[in-house]
Amino acid sequence: MSYRIPLTLALLAIQASVYGQPYVFIGPGSTAQGDYLRGLGVAAYGVGQGDVFEAQAEGIRLDNAIRFNEYVASVLKNENSENARHRAEMLRKAKENYDTRLKQLLESPDARDVARGNALNVLLEELNSPAIHPSTHRYVEVPLSIDEVRRIPFSLPRKGVKGFSMQRLTVKKRINWPLAFQDNQFERDRKRYHDALDHLLELHVQGAAQMEALDRLKSAVAALSDHLDAAFAGRETDRQFIEGRAKIRDLNDIIEMMKAHKIQLALVDLDHYDGRTVNDLREFMRRHNLQFAVPETPEEKQLFPDLYARLKIHLEKAKGGADGPIRD
Repeated sequence: MSYRIPLTLALLAIQASVYGQPYVFIGPGSTAQGDYLRGLGVAAYGVGQGDVFEAQAEGIRLDNAIRFNEYVASVLKNENSENARHRAEMLRKAKENYDTRLKQLLESPDARDVARGNALNVLLEELNSPAIHPSTHRYVEVPLSIDEVRRIPFSLPRKGVKGFSMQRLTVKKRINWPLAFQDNQFERDRKRYHDALDHLLELHVQGAAQMEALDRLKSAVAALSDHLDAAFAGRETDRQFIEGRAKIRDLNDIIEMMKAHKIQLALVDLDHYDGRTVNDLREFMRRHNLQFAVPETPEEKQLFPDLYARLKIHLEKAKGGADGPIRD
């Protein structure tokens, strides 16, 4: 406590000078003992005053801290509120744009929307809507041949997954192979590929192991690739070679997709597909969770506008039937 006495005395002296009433510490008739005791009393009084001032200062500091914290909390609350309004507005605009785009795809798609399959996928989603009773579809018959279905490119609804079609994969007709592979020198390679593919699909039907069959199919594609390189050695800019190389890449992509995404069941069902209507196609795609892929070959691109028109007809008829009584 002794170290606070000089400061306390100084404060008392200042206070006394402020109020014009100086404290008298030593007066006439004082004694050493009395002065000592009087000094202790003055020091104790000063310590008490110091505690009062310190408490007042602490209150001021606490009040400042509270005000600062309230200010920070208010700023954060306002910022969070602004951010929330901003996010809500962004979501609202995104949904508005999505709804507008969806309506445009459904009601008035342009040629590009149809050509890339976007408009077809929107129609497919509408056909599978719970608003249309499943039994309604059975009474709508819009014809669609097996050959047309085999030419349709499908894909899984996953980012980065390429499209596939039965015609792309099987190419059983010689004329459907790229021109380079139609040459008689590739007949053995084509047969090896077809046999490997049939073996793979048959194993899946039997529920047997398929990794060996996938490797066998990949080897058959590799043989086609090696033969192509040998046949066109030094002619890598030849159009036939470029088309053949593109076909090899396409087959390899489908094989890798078989390994990664297990599409063999869809391919088996597609290989045995016997549907005759748009509804048969709808049920097949729904069963395997498929959607329309971007068409790549001229035949696929030629098919999509007509396929869109048939899906549209089926949807209109199904919606018309949904307004009437449901028959199970």
